[in-house]
Amino acid sequence: MSKRIYTGLFILLVVLVSNQATAQTQTFTLDQSIEFAKANSPLSRAARFAMLSAKWRYKSFKADLLPSFSLNGDAPNYNKSIFSNILDDGTVTFSSRTQSEASASLSIDQNIMPTGGVLSLSSGITRLGIFKNENTYLWQSTPLVASLRQPLFQFNSLKWRNKTEPLRFRIAQKQFAEDMEEIAFTVTQNFFDLLLAKINVEVSEFNVTVNDSIYNIAQGRFQVGNIAENELLQSELEYRNARNSLTTAQINYKRNEENFKALLGLDDATEIEIILPPVAPVMDVDVDQALALARENNSTSLLFELNEIQADQTYDQAKKSTGFSATIQASYGLNQTSTELNQLYEDPQNRQFFTVGFQIPLFNWGKNMAEIRSARNEQMETANTIAYQRLQFELDVKSTVREFPQLRDQVELARISDDIAARRYDVSKNRYLIGKIDVTNLFIAQNEKDSARRNYIQSLRSYWTGYYNLRRLTLFDFESGMPIIYNTEF
Repeated sequence: MSKRIYTGLFILLVVLVSNQATAQTQTFTLDQSIEFAKANSPLSRAARFAMLSAKWRYKSFKADLLPSFSLNGDAPNYNKSIFSNILDDGTVTFSSRTQSEASASLSIDQNIMPTGGVLSLSSGITRLGIFKNENTYLWQSTPLVASLRQPLFQFNSLKWRNKTEPLRFRIAQKQFAEDMEEIAFTVTQNFFDLLLAKINVEVSEFNVTVNDSIYNIAQGRFQVGNIAENELLQSELEYRNARNSLTTAQINYKRNEENFKALLGLDDATEIEIILPPVAPVMDVDVDQALALARENNSTSLLFELNEIQADQTYDQAKKSTGFSATIQASYGLNQTSTELNQLYEDPQNRQFFTVGFQIPLFNWGKNMAEIRSARNEQMETANTIAYQRLQFELDVKSTVREFPQLRDQVELARISDDIAARRYDVSKNRYLIGKIDVTNLFIAQNEKDSARRNYIQSLRSYWTGYYNLRRLTLFDFESGMPIIYNTEF
């Protein structure tokens, strides 16, 4: 019996310890929240998958510049049929045939990027079996055949891809870094939203407690005739409003907490606690330096360049597809036939082939000219749109940099105001308790205290979001003086 009791106590102890470990609260500073989100957020995983997709696309393009090997063939097929045959005297007879054929070939193809042509080397063998009276097998071999297919005055897609694909990959690398900084920016916004919601809950809880005491004091004073009924009702109204504000603040906090956990990739059951960041650091950021860094590091500049190249590509394609074009096809190699496999490669014969195909548009009611002019105007449209977007981007960077020092000043002013409002409320509360001021002035001081506290959190939010927005635009850490680089080898 005693063993069962000890065993039960042991199990109960293990359960209590495990529950305590499960309920352990995770504490997050702003920096910890950002790093945790970069490692665990669904947004960070999406950014990595986008980077991987761009990497494999670039590898696919580079493979197009290298030789490709292919093996082609037909499995032995069987054909038994009756066909018409015209004799020398013009009469038609019907004959039957029964045969099989099998072939295999190995080819190497190499794209010629500057010209858009394709150079091929191939080797193959074919066996033809004829089944009539005695079975006969014929062999044909092509030990080596070199072929060239060269388009003339045609659109060279591979040449244009050689301009766009490396640029796309560079853009993807920079966009990955920007995505990580965008996560930092978003986490900062949500962090301060949750922090403000937490402050609102704390302020509301404090106000409920204080207003309850003030209401009780007002009831006592009213009973002895020291205050009018109006002041008593105002005290009761403030108490009821404080309780209502607490309920609203708790609902808002829960919603912000769930959003914050989802952003970080945390389970909703996880208990978290966030810590107010320290006073914002002072950093001097030069406008011209930030603008130069944004032009050099931000993917937007490369996107402008890519859009310009694509507009030029569309114009070139329109011109090449509506004008004179030709294709040269030539091949030279060796071939041989034999009834014996071991004699198939003896004394091979030359095999030659050459052709030139061409296409000349003569008249199509101005369609070709219309397409060329349309592509040309799209090219000019893109150029002017990019010029405006580039100007807007640079103005955004300048505005962000110029506002940054003011955000730091606002933080300091809001901090001082928060301290003054808190001290003024303490003085007002003490004066109310000794009957030196009425309840109206006390509640004014209380509202100013609450407003100053919220303004301080809001000013911190504006500063830190501005700081991470500046990092996102320039991909530069002004605090350490180093460029922001993320490892893309994963």
